[in-house]
Amino acid sequence: MDVDLENIIVIGVTVGLAVVLLLLIRWLVPKYLRRFLRWVDEIIPADLSDFVRPVSRFFKIVLGLVVLLTAGLIIATQLGANLNDLRNGAGDSGAVIGRWLGTRILTIGVIVVVAITVIRVVKHVTAPLIQQYLTRRGDPDEQSTEIDKRTRTLQGVVSNTLTVGIVTVAFFMILAELGINIAPILAGAGVVGIAIGFGAQSLIRDLISGIFIMLEDQYRVGDVARVAGVAGLVEDINLRRTTLRDLDYIQHIIPNGEIRVASNFTKEKSRVNLNIEVAYKEDLDHVMDVIRKVGAELAEDPEFGPLITDPIKPLRVDNFGESGIAIKVLGETKPIQQWTVAGEFRRRLKRAFDEEGIEIPFPHRTLYWGTDVETRIRRLMDLREEESRQSEEAATLTEDGTEEK
Repeated sequence: MDVDLENIIVIGVTVGLAVVLLLLIRWLVPKYLRRFLRWVDEIIPADLSDFVRPVSRFFKIVLGLVVLLTAGLIIATQLGANLNDLRNGAGDSGAVIGRWLGTRILTIGVIVVVAITVIRVVKHVTAPLIQQYLTRRGDPDEQSTEIDKRTRTLQGVVSNTLTVGIVTVAFFMILAELGINIAPILAGAGVVGIAIGFGAQSLIRDLISGIFIMLEDQYRVGDVARVAGVAGLVEDINLRRTTLRDLDYIQHIIPNGEIRVASNFTKEKSRVNLNIEVAYKEDLDHVMDVIRKVGAELAEDPEFGPLITDPIKPLRVDNFGESGIAIKVLGETKPIQQWTVAGEFRRRLKRAFDEEGIEIPFPHRTLYWGTDVETRIRRLMDLREEESRQSEEAATLTEDGTEEK
């Protein structure tokens, strides 16, 4: 195999061009792909930024292989390799592959693109549609935060359900395009579904319970609720389970079928409910005036005032305790703000009580000795003195009797 100077020059130019093309592919593909996806975002309201990296990697690999294969064929030709048989075989194979691509792959690609587009559109359209529906159907006085929480809850359920349906339909359409008979698959799926229905009754119970939770709006994402005996912030809801997060940041996953009682602490509005104890010696009217004043000042505070819908004030004398008198204190706040407001109210009330000299009692015990303690002690001492005198007299008589004998 003879290689002259002209072949060496062609090989060198080919290698150089291949390197340049590979660098251009590495630089230009992500750049123009981002421009294309931004153009798609203007047409379809969908965030496609997550697709930049995987799609650009795919195109870089494919185009890089094409460049390397072309450069390899050119170099092999310059080195004297006979590629006629390879060209003929590639031509026949290319014709077969081209016909298959034209009839199958193009249709499959269209199905995949349409499915992805529909899923993206569903995820971006469901939220405004659900919010608009809830705004029209709901109470005019309902706060926007409540509508937003319910919108997030229903959006997750609706979009996930539609996504599963779209993916399932696209999967069966792709199988049909590949020439696979889907009738036996559908029949088998029906039989398996019946068997699963008998064996997974708890799952069906979870799904039915989840439907009623959604329809009755028992709780939503962002609420604080006690569900099946577990209290925490509702992080996620779907038709099968509810996810809670407690103050220890422990995540609790509860099947909807296990929920018998659900207590929502933050639906529509919340309440501060406290018992404030003071000592028995305090003037209760004065104490209530101080409590009422602190509640009014808190409601006028620029930071905490917007969180309060009804100022905190004393309601009644609630209990005579062991060490103090309990006064019931109530106030209303915006949802999920009752703990923040109650904590600030306690802090300010303690400071006000200190300034007014009002005693906050603490548990203690008093020993009661009776009404005439001094008389009893005196009698006890007299009794002990009498016993001592009698002992001394008995000792003297004993000594006298001994001396006479």
